[in-house]
Amino acid sequence: MNTPKADDAVAENAAAESAAEVTLHSRYIKDMSFENTGAPAAVDKDGLRLDISVGIEVRRRGELYEVVLSITATALQESEILFIVELSYAGLFEMAGIDAAACERFIFCEAPRIMFPFVDRIIADVTRDGGYPPLNLTPPDWTALYRKERAAA
Repeated sequence: MNTPKADDAVAENAAAESAAEVTLHSRYIKDMSFENTGAPAAVDKDGLRLDISVGIEVRRRGELYEVVLSITATALQESEILFIVELSYAGLFEMAGIDAAACERFIFCEAPRIMFPFVDRIIADVTRDGGYPPLNLTPPDWTALYRKERAAA
């Protein structure tokens, strides 16, 4: 059985959670580059190596947070670069009723998770349009990346 103090704490937490609100106002390509240095080339999937890097940047825009997810994918066959795709994809998020720690976690864990399917589709489309099989990316574990960055700081 809950005590009156425990019931009050549960009610306060529920009220705080219900007051928290996140709005995605827009999402857009901020910058994109596709260098097709290996075209036309027959791709040997066994000899193909992909180097992928991911980054997240945040800028305040008044009351909004611009979260920029940057991905660079380089495809190599033996020592020859086939293509390099660089994409910076942004989302404008508004966060109300969220404390600073929760806001930071949202920016570095949830915002990229929301934007990643759009990034993946754009990269798959551009690589396919460049004459290669679509490059379908596996979503990173955003929470693990966030924890790793926090531990390194």
